[in-house]
Amino acid sequence: MSTSESKSDAPMNILFFLTDQHAKHAVGCYPEGRVETPALNRLAREGVVFDNAYTTCPVCSPARASIQTGLYPNHHGMQTNIFQHGCMIHELPDSPQLMSRRLTEAGYQAAYTGKWHLGYGKKSFEDPYFIRNIDGIDAHRDDIEYPDFYRQGSSLPTDLGYIGDDFPGHGGGGHSYPEYLQYLKDNGLEHKIKDGPGQIGEIVSGKESAVAWFLTERTISLIDQMKDQEKPFFMMLNFWGPHFPALVPTEYLDRYRNVNYPPWESFEEDQSDKPRIHNAKRDKNVDWETINEKLRYYYAFADFIDDQINRVIQHLEKNGLYDSTAVIFSADHGDSLGIHNGLTDKSFFLYEETASIPLIIRTPDCERAGSREQRFANLTDVYSTVLDIAGVPQEQHERDGRSLLPLIQGASPSDWPERVVAESSGIAHCLFTSRMIRKGNIKYVFNCGDVDELYDLEQDPHELRNLAVETASEKLLKDMQDELADWMKEKGDQLLDQFNAIRCQA
Repeated sequence: MSTSESKSDAPMNILFFLTDQHAKHAVGCYPEGRVETPALNRLAREGVVFDNAYTTCPVCSPARASIQTGLYPNHHGMQTNIFQHGCMIHELPDSPQLMSRRLTEAGYQAAYTGKWHLGYGKKSFEDPYFIRNIDGIDAHRDDIEYPDFYRQGSSLPTDLGYIGDDFPGHGGGGHSYPEYLQYLKDNGLEHKIKDGPGQIGEIVSGKESAVAWFLTERTISLIDQMKDQEKPFFMMLNFWGPHFPALVPTEYLDRYRNVNYPPWESFEEDQSDKPRIHNAKRDKNVDWETINEKLRYYYAFADFIDDQINRVIQHLEKNGLYDSTAVIFSADHGDSLGIHNGLTDKSFFLYEETASIPLIIRTPDCERAGSREQRFANLTDVYSTVLDIAGVPQEQHERDGRSLLPLIQGASPSDWPERVVAESSGIAHCLFTSRMIRKGNIKYVFNCGDVDELYDLEQDPHELRNLAVETASEKLLKDMQDELADWMKEKGDQLLDQFNAIRCQA
């Protein structure tokens, strides 16, 4: 079934849960977890938790394209969100190397539902409904006339080998898509919100009226459509949460409504030695009670999503499928939620809260069930792992990453990478190039045209002390710059020449 040994030659089904902007402190099995998440905790007991997994880029489109292609953003071209400045590719190109194409070539049925954010597709450019109602399609086209080929491309899931749902663009939480609105109508439901301040709200019309519930229903339906076929299935469920807008059913919000969380250790941090570009995503006037209220909704949303994950797992068990299904859970990136003096959202900074991601992988024959993995992983490795489980040969599933399956099955490769890298190119109308590399507990961030960052995560886990500005750390800084340059050369990152010119001159 793979390049790694297995207890069975029968191909596994694969179920992949991907959440949006999901920080590790909203997952119960992580040390910083503040949400119980019993379904994810169960996967952790039955599989392997990766403590040092990273996104390739803390922005939605680049990270999601890395999962579908196995490439870093500087290779696949979606370096920031599609149809925004700084993005080279706005519609995911079809290719035999896409995860969906590799899976179907390997004999899998591949299904997809939920957030896509890798293109709008031809239909969206032709259908006035999408221009009027779906978040983002016209937001960055006021002064730019995009070439006609963006109106002709085939860039949605069902164009690229998946069965299931096409939800073009970002979707803004998924509430405006015709399929969801039809689901409400067919089931006699309304979606009623009691608004809160700033992209939070209470769903007072019942949990069945929420988008996450609808996506779970679609997932169960697609599994039922595939389960009696002779071919194994791959099912990818992509939630829009806990990314804001955080709209949460009453019964989940009630669990957090009166909880008071202590401020982050970095909440009132001195910024004198930190990059100024971080101000692009900083609310300098935010108070902790405002952040605390957002956390209540954010955690309630994560709790609600965990229950939806449990519904799918229970459906697998009911149908005798769980013992033949590998389950992967991860997120595209994390969230800031007020860290480091009021940072919001992501992209212009590569702190642990946004760059480090949850990753749990459970296989039926897991040799290390209940264990934790400290070796580095990233989203390009997830691509390789999915394809390895599906039996795709190593020469086809290794692109910028490599399969994590040997680690899950108890192997200890002597050549496992000792460093992990994430990149960023800014977001919206502000372009900004950065690279993060971590080796051991030392983390270096190259901020082009701004102050670099250097942290010892063992001594300074909250990244408060920027060693890059300290004379005593000059050698360590140079060593980490050399590590990054070496990684760029190894991976073919075309930033290398400019990086050397800026930072590595003698």
